[in-house]
Amino acid sequence: MAPRKKPIIELPEGVRRVRSKGRDYFYFHPHRGTDLEKKAQRLPGTLFDQEFWDAYHKASDTIKLQQGLFSSLIRDYLQSPEFKDKATKTAREYERYFEIIKQHWGHLPVADLRPRNVLELRDYYASTPAKSNHLIRVLSLLVSLGVPRGYETINPCTSVRKLKVGQGYAPWPAEAIKYFSEHARKDMWEAAALALYSGQRQGDVLKMKWDDIENGLISVKQDKTKKFLVIPVHSELQEVLDNIERNSIYILTNSRGRPWASGFNASWTKQMARPEMAELKEAGFVFHGLRKSAVVILQEAGCTDAQVGAVTGQTRQMVEHYSIMVNQGKLAREAMLKWDNG
Repeated sequence: MAPRKKPIIELPEGVRRVRSKGRDYFYFHPHRGTDLEKKAQRLPGTLFDQEFWDAYHKASDTIKLQQGLFSSLIRDYLQSPEFKDKATKTAREYERYFEIIKQHWGHLPVADLRPRNVLELRDYYASTPAKSNHLIRVLSLLVSLGVPRGYETINPCTSVRKLKVGQGYAPWPAEAIKYFSEHARKDMWEAAALALYSGQRQGDVLKMKWDDIENGLISVKQDKTKKFLVIPVHSELQEVLDNIERNSIYILTNSRGRPWASGFNASWTKQMARPEMAELKEAGFVFHGLRKSAVVILQEAGCTDAQVGAVTGQTRQMVEHYSIMVNQGKLAREAMLKWDNG
């Protein structure tokens, strides 16, 4: 009688068989050939042995647990098309907040997240409300992207209110701008002037090239929003441009005549630390405030929100937010004038 053959059993998920020298060897190797691939783990015995199944269940349960953790969700998001589509600066900012989330919850399951946990994280950073709010925004985005990926069924962040913050970066008044233009290092004022008169962010200003200027217009593709803008060159900006030495294809260069590949923030900080800049520093004026100054100046000149947005690339909601200060000042002047004439 022919010997009975052992029944054929289908390989469980994540297991592969390797035959060598007449023997079968089994390895737990999930996600083989993908970005999620891990090192193969040898399983003892065969599919007909209890020790094989004990080892398999232990290994697969570990993988399933790891796949549900915040650290795994962050890993998946960093490899996603949504993240790869982010601007370089935005991506770096997200990564910084992901590290904070991993420090707190990297080893915990996403599915266990509750609103009270989000509230505790928000309050932990309450001394820096802007940072706290942005952290919760990044967390909310992360969790919402984890819902269709099976990490969570709801987003607990949506029920947590943001902390109240101040008015943000202060716009530079005319006298502060004039003082800076007269006392700042030449390359620092050139950068400030380009930001002020174009209404653009620091990163976009530093990337502007001479070829971007044609027929009195500056062409800008914003790194953060991907918007393409064409902005008329202000007459006072033209005077600054006429006095910039063309050391590079880029408009702005450092004191050595080289493009600002890096080091601008350090140079700006050093500039503002000089004794003659003490009053500006104490007043809280920062580089990004120049963009806000552009909005305020345009609004005070009578520009509509749509016209301001056409220059800065900001949404109507953001322009309206900036207009609060302008409208308040205008109304206050009108009120005092009526009082004086009453």
